[in-house]
Amino acid sequence: MKILFVFLLFSMFNGILKADIASITKARESELSKDFQVLLEKHKINTIGVSVIKAGKIAWMDHYGEQSPDVPASKKTLFDVGSITKTVATQTILQLVQEGLISLDEPMSKYWVDPDLIEDKRHNLLTPRMVLTHSTGLPNWRFFSQDGKLKFINAPGTTYGYSGEGFQYLAKFIEKKLNMPFEELAEKHVFKPVGMNNVSMSVRKANFPHIARALDEDGQFYGHYCRPEGWCSKEGQVSLAGGMVITVEDYSKFLIWSMQGSGLSDQLNKEINAIKVEQEIIKGFDCKKIPEAVCPTRQGYGLGWNVTQFEGGSLIGHGGSDWSLISLAYYYPDSQDGLVILLNGPSSLALKAMVDAIKLLDPESPKLHEYKFRADRNSN
Repeated sequence: MKILFVFLLFSMFNGILKADIASITKARESELSKDFQVLLEKHKINTIGVSVIKAGKIAWMDHYGEQSPDVPASKKTLFDVGSITKTVATQTILQLVQEGLISLDEPMSKYWVDPDLIEDKRHNLLTPRMVLTHSTGLPNWRFFSQDGKLKFINAPGTTYGYSGEGFQYLAKFIEKKLNMPFEELAEKHVFKPVGMNNVSMSVRKANFPHIARALDEDGQFYGHYCRPEGWCSKEGQVSLAGGMVITVEDYSKFLIWSMQGSGLSDQLNKEINAIKVEQEIIKGFDCKKIPEAVCPTRQGYGLGWNVTQFEGGSLIGHGGSDWSLISLAYYYPDSQDGLVILLNGPSSLALKAMVDAIKLLDPESPKLHEYKFRADRNSN
């Protein structure tokens, strides 16, 4: 007993994390429900959807706030999850690789070249693998450039650079090569096998009544798939980078399917879980200066998923953010424990709420102080 106590103490003070999440007892379930209601009101979040996964099964799930005026959030509420969309896109792409329909290392230029890159011969170097490891050399979005055109900011395949444009590029390549809309491929290879009935990667007006309304800090609603700047996505528009709406339950089922291998070969799953391209956690963030933190030893991307390695294990997941949301989903491969936190609210408020949500569910999470740093920086 004494040896065990010494080991636990050594682990605590050396940033070694037991990679699991506390069990959900009836008492804890009741406390969590109260705590998340307090969190909702404290941070003025519009809608919260949350689940905890234990040993590959949904152990607890709940919803808070409103879906729309006088309509409480429920299991049927669709959440905009931002960049978490990329995980579903990734698993669809890898199913296509598994079936030999596409290759991770084939040049995409044979089937698709963006008109903005025609004159830059480096487009011939772009492959699906570069997209999934965020090493295409493309910016996150072309509209960040002064002329609004897509151009390389790094040489393809040389360094990490997060890119939503890369995923859109890959979608075009796949649709051209296979002559099928990407969402139909997702339906066939992911939605149906997982049993996801409440999900959409495209803009559909039929879904609008079920989507949690995105409100700014003044409570203004600009319309579904619309931004404060005044533009809206069009009916039928698909985004692999950040356009998915989904229920908490369906994403939780997807996360479980993914952590259990999703029918992919051992080699593909090994590549998902191994860092191929290193990523700086956050510029200016020094985790080692925080005594109580479990600090990552490495962080980066395998195939489409963010991989965080720490003393004692690893964490696989993804986050999402936009002006009206902060989302996070991850799992520990060894224990098959995980969590899903979907916050629909102004990002400045939702960032602070995410810190409290992680503290409630997984207080030793390697992600906790990363999100706290982001929230503190955003407040300054």
